[in-house]
Amino acid sequence: MINKKELISNLNSDLTKEYAAMIQYIQHSSMLHGAEYVEVIDKILEHAKDEHEHAVILTDIIQYLGGIPTVEVYPRQTSLDNREMLYQDLNYEYDALNGYNQRISQAENLGLFDIGQKLRNIALEEENHIIDLEKALGILKVDP
Repeated sequence: MINKKELISNLNSDLTKEYAAMIQYIQHSSMLHGAEYVEVIDKILEHAKDEHEHAVILTDIIQYLGGIPTVEVYPRQTSLDNREMLYQDLNYEYDALNGYNQRISQAENLGLFDIGQKLRNIALEEENHIIDLEKALGILKVDP
């Protein structure tokens, strides 16, 4: 079981990734090319706005818990290949969802159920981003 200080540290790590995802999505939206990616570009820009909102929520949670929100940014990835960019974004989303699922458990183990709910809301949006990106990449999850 972790303590509140460790939860704040973990949330700050998540915050660095939200900043990075927002930047990466914006950069990727400008670099995607080809008619088949027009709608994907719009979705990616929506994702960038969502990541910004997640960062704002995290900064509020961190401050509420007595921490100082970080301004550090996790490393970003770039590519000139459309599919590679989308896979980079998808891997960020997988990592984010995994992190938020851990953070929900950590917050609730500390009795912070209100924070757990806020993190659930973020996790739900991250899952929707995963669905969007998997569809754009043609990833079909069918159990025969």
